[in-house]
Amino acid sequence: MSDQRYLKSRTRSSNVSTVIGITLVLFMLGFLGFVMVNARALERYFKENVRVELFLKRDLKEVDVMQFRKELDTEAYAHETRYITADEAAEQLKKDLGEDFLGVLGSNPLLPSVELRLNADYAQADSLKWIVEQLKKDQRVQEVAYNAAVVENIDKNVSKLGLVALGFTALLLIVAVALINNTIRLAIYSKRFLIRTMHLVGATQWFIKKPFLGQSLWQGIFGAVLAIGLLVGLLQLTNHYMPDLLAFTDMPTLAMLFAGVLVLGVLISLISTWFAVRRYLRMNSEDLHWS
Repeated sequence: MSDQRYLKSRTRSSNVSTVIGITLVLFMLGFLGFVMVNARALERYFKENVRVELFLKRDLKEVDVMQFRKELDTEAYAHETRYITADEAAEQLKKDLGEDFLGVLGSNPLLPSVELRLNADYAQADSLKWIVEQLKKDQRVQEVAYNAAVVENIDKNVSKLGLVALGFTALLLIVAVALINNTIRLAIYSKRFLIRTMHLVGATQWFIKKPFLGQSLWQGIFGAVLAIGLLVGLLQLTNHYMPDLLAFTDMPTLAMLFAGVLVLGVLISLISTWFAVRRYLRMNSEDLHWS
């Protein structure tokens, strides 16, 4: 009776350890995935705030300006447009300079303009160059101005950060698989003689693997659910103390992230269990004592 209790206690402890190991590893992977998702959203935010200033001819009528804006809004590269009159531009420059330059010049030399914000997919150096060349050909446009260095810096920095994040993710995934695999192998290690005995009496490999895979499935699901719960708790704390960090996160993206954590947990658990059980099925009886 005491042996049976000891075996149940050991099995329960092994299952708890396996679930905890899966949970912690999946939590780390989920957190890194969240960071990467926000990095992509942040990149899109910066790119959609790339501005092209279209200075219009001074004698352009308001109806022509409205028509020009409508044409811009229909373009695939346009995210948003805003019309700035010459007086509004002068007022803004007055605030920036801290003095009334119109009093010195006597007249407003600034031109009315349309501020064009690009869609993220077009906020790239080659696309932007083509867009600017096309806009310069418009008879209503006097001058086109944009900061090419900003776009180039975004592309360079995002590429570098992407490579670093990709390398770190790959390394963490390898570590995660190794940790979960070792945890499951240690849990199955105590049952290696039972596996061998069942195999010797004629049980098929699938019959032997089935209960282990079923248990592993639930361990993967339970570990993933706990990891998702930890991620939700972390997001709640982040939203409470640093809400700006979640400004670029939406529910569909979070749902995909949580689904990825669940699928990854189940897959790693099942695959690790499959290979661990198969390993002991292929061992000789003498090797089982030294494995």
